[in-house]
Amino acid sequence: MAESRASTLVGDSPVLAYRLVKERFIGTPLSTEGARLYGGRWNPPGTGILYTSASPELALLEQLVHLPTLPYEDLPRLFLITLALPEVSKLLQELPPTWREESGYQANHKLIANWLANPHVLALGVSSAVVKESLNYLLHPKHPDYNRIEIISTSPFNIDPRLWHDRDA
Repeated sequence: MAESRASTLVGDSPVLAYRLVKERFIGTPLSTEGARLYGGRWNPPGTGILYTSASPELALLEQLVHLPTLPYEDLPRLFLITLALPEVSKLLQELPPTWREESGYQANHKLIANWLANPHVLALGVSSAVVKESLNYLLHPKHPDYNRIEIISTSPFNIDPRLWHDRDA
């Protein structure tokens, strides 16, 4: 696996991770069931991981790229979940050339197959496909420290209407 340097804590501050969830999932903010059922960029179907971001802004962008075309007033109600991670993440620095493309998902899965099968760290830091200079954190529910993730806050999150334009207009 192409892992290298670990990220560091700033002083004694915890590593924070952010996640935007639809209202219907607010009761299970750490659930990996959707990822387990459908798979994703970093996990094949059958293996659940929790996708989080290093900032609320990136969490928003990651959500926006997956929302369907619909009028602004029909957007789902979202909540921002702020998490404190009990350990720093390991950063993946060498990624397959096609890691951002849907056709490259299998190479991504292969790259982290050992971690998916045997999570030696709770969190892997990976570049965002939306903003490659920013980090997402992949959290593994089978790591012993997963139950130590602390939910710092849960708050309603409104998408500024200036970010949303009816695509059919």
